[in-house]
Amino acid sequence: MKAKVSEIFFSIQGEGKFIGLKAAFIRLCGCNLNCYFCDTKYAINCTDEFTDEEIHSQILQFKTENVIFTGGEPTLQDEFIAYFIKKHQNYRFLLETNGTIFPQKSIELLEHIVVSPKMFALNTTVLFKIKKRAKSVEFKFVVEENFEEEIELAKKLNLKEITLQPIWFKDTLNSYLEKTRKIIEKAKQYDINVRVIPQLHKILYGNKKGV
Repeated sequence: MKAKVSEIFFSIQGEGKFIGLKAAFIRLCGCNLNCYFCDTKYAINCTDEFTDEEIHSQILQFKTENVIFTGGEPTLQDEFIAYFIKKHQNYRFLLETNGTIFPQKSIELLEHIVVSPKMFALNTTVLFKIKKRAKSVEFKFVVEENFEEEIELAKKLNLKEITLQPIWFKDTLNSYLEKTRKIIEKAKQYDINVRVIPQLHKILYGNKKGV
């Protein structure tokens, strides 16, 4: 089976509760949103196709048991994700999604899902379904210094904890660190358990791809 793939690479997870974990990344092509802060726009319109065997042969070169499907919006190719997981089972599979499309075929095959809702394009029906059906799920919000809407959504979804990731958008390292410090201080004001995690790859590698 084939999928449209932007890139396959070996790195560490730079976001969410598995930050620092070695993993193979499969960045699938296409996205149903157009976020102004997106740092992987090159994945939206790519067209290169790979078979599952071609993808697997690349992953075999990496010394890791963790495979992360990311994008773009990887659930646009949900059928391929499910097919790949069933055929190549010796891995722990994780997914990163914006939570607007329910991964009907793969949700029960994935060990962990990171949902990153975008406030301008919420699908709360899908968010509730993912929360209910996923083996393990984490909600991560990409935020500026004002994130009251995200906190309200977390309460609506009855989340026990959330991850806040400060947006890196036209920032310098110093401005990003200052923004992150402000978000940390504001997060202390809320009762909900909040984990603030900066964009590690941006800090370490800037805009470099495939790392």
